[in-house]
Formats: sequence, structure tokens, C-alpha cells
Amino acid sequence: MWTREYGFARLVAHRLPDTGRSERGAVSAARTRDFARFRHEALLLKALGISKPLIACMAQRAAVTGTSIETEVLASGAIDEEAYYGGLARMAGLPFVAEIPDGMINDGPALDCQLKEPTLVRLHCNGRAPVIALVPKITHIEGLASRVKRSACLGETIVITTPSAIRRAVWKAGGERRGRVAVHGLFQATQPLSARTVVTGDQGFSAGLLISGLLMLLALAPQLLMIILHLILSLFHLGGLMLRLAVLAHTRRHGSEHETMLQSADMALPIYSVMVAIYREAAVVPQLIAALDEIDWPRSRLDIKLVCEADDLETLAAIAKVRPGPHFEVVEVPAMQPRTKPKALTYALAGARGEFITIYDAEDRPHPQQLREAYHRFRLSSDKLACLQSPLVIANGGESWLSAVFALEYAALFRRLLPALGFYRMPLPLGGTSNHFRTAALTGCGG
Repeated sequence: MWTREYGFARLVAHRLPDTGRSERGAVSAARTRDFARFRHEALLLKALGISKPLIACMAQRAAVTGTSIETEVLASGAIDEEAYYGGLARMAGLPFVAEIPDGMINDGPALDCQLKEPTLVRLHCNGRAPVIALVPKITHIEGLASRVKRSACLGETIVITTPSAIRRAVWKAGGERRGRVAVHGLFQATQPLSARTVVTGDQGFSAGLLISGLLMLLALAPQLLMIILHLILSLFHLGGLMLRLAVLAHTRRHGSEHETMLQSADMALPIYSVMVAIYREAAVVPQLIAALDEIDWPRSRLDIKLVCEADDLETLAAIAKVRPGPHFEVVEVPAMQPRTKPKALTYALAGARGEFITIYDAEDRPHPQQLREAYHRFRLSSDKLACLQSPLVIANGGESWLSAVFALEYAALFRRLLPALGFYRMPLPLGGTSNHFRTAALTGCGG
């Protein structure tokens, strides 16, 4: 059953009104300052052999997103990452290492910061001094080269590598530790919130007392028991019916949805992480990656993680065959029980780089503007808003009566019931996909 996630409301794009020449002049001055800031970086990139048109194009993107030309060049995929950092190594006069053996890295919780922003790791080699594997920025390469020239021993203790190489090595080096945390962390930290304890002692006692009372009543007065059960079940279903009638009344008073005005003016956006847990779903990988590539968000600010089990070779091969862009990262979860989506996502959370994070399923086709609308809602709300639920829509509702029933149920739940519960600040159930979180809030409560 294919689903399609749409935005939280109807999208209306508009541009900021033209308020006169003064604002246009301010924008022009800001762009001039941006290009002046990029001038030194552009000269270094040109010396590296990158063409002027590509540098100019990436400089325009960097001025919009608030990043650097280097970041935009690598995120665009126009230049291979290994070739780029190999060139930096030659400029600095240092060796280049394309792959780092995970056995050369000492694991520890502090190592996880290198998953989010790879800068350097210490490599421990048998019988020799440790070596620093460094990911330099091109704006620092001249200073690094001058230090190497002044001190020849630096060439023996520093090597240049790529961000992807550090991430791969760090994921493998700390895989067992992160796996234990993903499986046992919640139970050890906040045992009452863990589902590992299915029934507590008090719950078991209460359930036993209730069952004993029902059995006794069944033996002594079976007709009275049937009447009581009939009344309880009737009241339960009446409550469900009254809730739906109340939702209809709420919709009549407040409307079903509100237009969300999304500014299409250029603005700097935060990094947004997208996590998708995939297990034995190789057939949908091409569709999934194509749908994620349609997301309207700067590639340099997008962190998409495809989370797979390490022994799911078929799915991993399908992803490698599609060859996703630089904004995709494949996270291999160590093979351990339980093989569940929560465990896989908790494992991958250690490497989430975004200020915000969303979760999709492998069969989802998110609306291209969904991330922009989620960010817009977070930005206009207080910091207490930790999570948003995007509506789910069945895409093939007209194919059969069963799919039509599913479509009707999803429409009632996501377009009527959940918005009404949220309006009155009542507890509401989240779907297992298209949830958007503030990353700090998610990690703060244990993931």
C-alpha cells in the first residue's frame, strides 16, 4: 500500500513585496560583501584546478545558504570527494589516505562528534607514533602547507583524508558500543519508559484481581455479568462516536486547515536530517531515493541517512547500484537483536547532523515542500514545540474497496481527528513516519 506524505496544510508560495530601491540596494550590498568574503576561497579553488564557471555558480549558492564555496562544490557532486581532498593533500605536501581501517581508532563516546562534523581522528599504529588523519578546509591549506615546510616531521604525523572516510571508520569502530546503547540504553536510563517490562507488579496484581472478580461473577451471576459487559462496551463505542461528532463540530467552527504562507525569498536554512530505516526492501530503493531527491532543500544543508542492517546485503547492493548523491549516507547497523525500526533509528541518531530531523518509511513519497513547511512551523512556534506530524495520504485509494477504506480512515485521522486533538492540547498518537522533531528535544529525552 503506497502512501504519500503531504505538507501539514495547503502550501501557498509567495515572494516578499518590493519595498523600493533602498532594500534592493541593501540586498546588492550584502551580495557584494558575500562575494568579497569568497574571493580568497575562490582563488584557492581555482589554483586547485576547479573551473571559474563552477566556482561562480557555487559562490552564488553559498551566498544564499550561508555556507562556503567548498561546501557547495562537494554537496553538488560536481567533484569527487576523494579527488578533491587528494588535491588538498598535494597542495599541503602531505600524504592522502582514502580509507581508514577501523582497528586503528580507539572508540569512546567522545568519538561520536566526528560523525556529525568530521575534522580529525587519531590513528594508532603498532610500533610507531600515532598519526592524525585530518580533514582540512581549503581556506586553511596555505597555513598548513607553510607549517609542513617549516617542520618536516609533520609529514610523518599528519595525513589528509575525506569526511566520508572518517565517518565510515568511526561508525565501524563504535558499532558495538552504539548497538548496546540502542538496545539497552532506555531501559538502563529510565526503566519505567521501556517496553521491556511488559507488566509491572502492580499491573499484574490489578489484572489478576479483575480477572478473579469476573470469573467469580460469571459463576454466581452470569446474566448480570453479560449486562455489565454490554453496558461497558456500549459506552466505549458511544465515546468513540461522540469524539468523532465533536471533531466534526470543531471542523465546522475552526475549519479543516489553514493556509501556510511559505516565503520563497532566499534565506539561510539550517541542516535538516532525514532518516529512513530500510530492511529487506531492495525493490523500493530506486523509488525511495528518487523521491528523497525531489525534496526542496539545499543539498549542502540536507543530511539523509539510509539506515540498513549490516547483513542485509541485497538492500545495500541496491543502494550502491543507484549511487545516491553526497547528501546521502548509508548507516550499517550491526547485526543484533531485536531487528526493529526503533533500534535502527536510535543507533543512527548518534550521527544526525541536523537541527531538525524527520523520519520516513521506505515506501514513502514525501511532498517536496514538506521540510520547508515543517521548518516554517517550528520557526514560528515556541521552543516548547518539539514534534510535528505530517498527514499521510493513501495514493492508490481508487484501486479497490480495501484501499478506499484505508484512504478514508487516513483522511479522517490525519485531516480531522489529530488536528482537533492538537488544537485542544490533548494526547495524540503519532504515526510511524513523517514525524518532524527538534533534534535537541529528541536526544534530550533519550531518542
